[in-house]
Amino acid sequence: MKCENCGKREANVRYQENINGRKRELNLCEECSKKLGIGQMDFSMPVDFSSFLGSFMEDFATPEFIPMLNSLKTLKCDSCGYTFDDIVNTGMLGCKDCYDVFEDRLDPIIKKIQGANKHIGRTGKIIDKKIENKVEKAEKEQEEKRETKQEKTELEKLQEELKKAIKEERYEDAAKIRDEIKKLEK
Repeated sequence: MKCENCGKREANVRYQENINGRKRELNLCEECSKKLGIGQMDFSMPVDFSSFLGSFMEDFATPEFIPMLNSLKTLKCDSCGYTFDDIVNTGMLGCKDCYDVFEDRLDPIIKKIQGANKHIGRTGKIIDKKIENKVEKAEKEQEEKRETKQEKTELEKLQEELKKAIKEERYEDAAKIRDEIKKLEK
């Protein structure tokens, strides 16, 4: 794609702006973007997740929201020694036991950030049902195979007896065996 400003060089800078709902997009080459002052922007913004999460936790750490703030600040995790104040400042928990120690304060924060405080899992109820149905279907098929094997063995035995009865000229027995074979085949 060519530069929309000069039309000579290949565009490798994409500039978009949205001012009061009016969207504008430009595809520019490096030189034109520098001339227009777009290439001089510093896009490297360090992302500090601790301050991001800390702002969520600060809402819950105010004395107006939590009347027993002083007792929470003195409460420490037995495993790592973190206090609730440390969690608010760093945005991170010290260890897995911190979830249990600060559960009453972390639950509303986790619900606010993630929408829920329990992990349901990826599969969900619909996929679990499909898996159960497939397992049941496979079990039924195996059971049917076993039954057909048993029927075949009985059928084979009866056919052998029928041949034997015909050779020995026991036609009444052969007729009874023939009737049993027909029943099994159905």
